[in-house]
Amino acid sequence: MPPFNIHPSLLAIMDQYYDVERDFKESLTLQPFGQKTKGGYSKPMKILYVTFFQYPHTGGLSHYITSIKNGFEKVGHIVDVLAPNQMSSEQLEVWIPQAASEAHNFMLNRYGNANDKIVKNLSYLHVFEHFLKEKNLHQYDIIHAQDLFAIFILGHLNQTYKKPLLFTPHGFFTKSRLKFNKMEKGSIEEAYFTELEKIGIGASTEIVMIADSFRSNLMDFGAKDERMVTVHTGIDFKPLPHKHHENIILTCVSRLSPRKGHGFLLEALSKVREHLTNVEVWIVGDGVMKEKLLKKAKELNLNNVVFFGKRHDIPDILSMSDIYVLATENDNFPLSVMEAMFSRQAVISTTCGGIPEMVQHEETGILCEPGNVEQLAQAIKRFITDREERDRFAKAAESYAHQHLTSKEMTRKIEQIYQLYLCRKETHHEGE
Repeated sequence: MPPFNIHPSLLAIMDQYYDVERDFKESLTLQPFGQKTKGGYSKPMKILYVTFFQYPHTGGLSHYITSIKNGFEKVGHIVDVLAPNQMSSEQLEVWIPQAASEAHNFMLNRYGNANDKIVKNLSYLHVFEHFLKEKNLHQYDIIHAQDLFAIFILGHLNQTYKKPLLFTPHGFFTKSRLKFNKMEKGSIEEAYFTELEKIGIGASTEIVMIADSFRSNLMDFGAKDERMVTVHTGIDFKPLPHKHHENIILTCVSRLSPRKGHGFLLEALSKVREHLTNVEVWIVGDGVMKEKLLKKAKELNLNNVVFFGKRHDIPDILSMSDIYVLATENDNFPLSVMEAMFSRQAVISTTCGGIPEMVQHEETGILCEPGNVEQLAQAIKRFITDREERDRFAKAAESYAHQHLTSKEMTRKIEQIYQLYLCRKETHHEGE
C-alpha cells in the first residue's frame, strides 16, 4: 500500500476542532480549471464518470449514471465509469483495513480520540485515490464526479491534470445526516464532512444540479452562482400498456425508510376510509420501517393495504395502477415519481427538494406539504372520487415526462455544457 497520508485540508479542520497547534501554513484551496467559450465542439468526447459508491447498484445515483452513460454512447461519445467495486481484491481486502488501522492510530495519537466514521472514510479516500491515479485520467476530455467524495479526490488530482471537472451532487451528506439525527450538531463528524464538501465544491469547474432546489445549499458551501446549472434528470423508462381492472389501485413504490413518509400515507388513508371500498393500496419496497408500517396498517384497520416487498416488475405494477403517492419528507428528484409519470399515473407527492420542478402543482399532479396528513387525505379523496380529474392529471403527467424527463433530453443539455469547455481546445488545435 502507498504511504498513508491525510489531505492537509482535512488535517487542518480536525486540528482546529481538537485545538491542536499547527506550526506551518499552506494553501488549502483547490483551483478549478476550464473556461466556457462560444461555439461548439463537434468531435466525439471521451468522458469519465466517477462515484465513490458502488456501481452498478440500486438507487437513483446508479440509475442516473447508467442513463447518462447510455445517452452519450448512443450519440457516439466514449464513456467510462470508475467506482470502488472495480478496485482489486488486494486494495479492498488488504489496503483498506491497513489504511484504517493507520488512520485510527494517527487520530488516537494526535487527538486522543479516533472517530470510527472518519477513520473509515479516510481509509477509503486514501485507497480510492490511488486506484484513480492508476487509471491515466489524462486521456479524458471531461471528468464528471457524481458525489462529494469523488469530487474531493478528483479536485486534488485535477491540480495536475487541469481538466474540466464537473460535479453532480445527488444529495447533501452532512445536512441530511444532521436533519435526521444521524450526525450530532457540533461534532467532529460535522466539521470533517462539511470541510470535505466545501473543498470539493470549490474545485469544481461547474456544478450540474439535478434540481434547482440544490442551489441555496450549494451556495452555503461556497459554490458560486455562475458556476451552477440545472439539468433535470431524465430516464429511459418503457411503460407497459395500461391494464383495465375493476378496482382503483393506489400505489407507492419506495424504500421503507423513515423519511419516505409511509406513515403519513397510512394516516391519510384512514381519514378517507369511507371512500376506499373499491380501492386497493399497493405498497412496494422493503426497508427498516416494514414491521412498524405493517403494525400501523393493522391498528388503523386498513385491510385494503397490501405490502408487496421488494419487486423487480415495477413497469408491470404501474401498468395496473391509477394513482401514485409518495408522501416523502426528504427527497431530491425521486426516480419513482418519474416512472409513475411515464406510466400515466395521477401523482400525489410533496414539496420536498426538486419535486415541484418535476410535478407542477394542479397541472401534472398534486403536491402537499411534507407531513401534512390532512392535505394528503384530501388529494387522495379527490383522485379516488373523481375519475375525470384522475385521468386529466395522469395524461398531463405522462405528456410532461415524455417532453422533459427523458434520458435523451438530459443528455442533449449536458452535452451542450461539455462542448462549451472543449471548443477552445478544438480551435487551438486547428490553429496550430
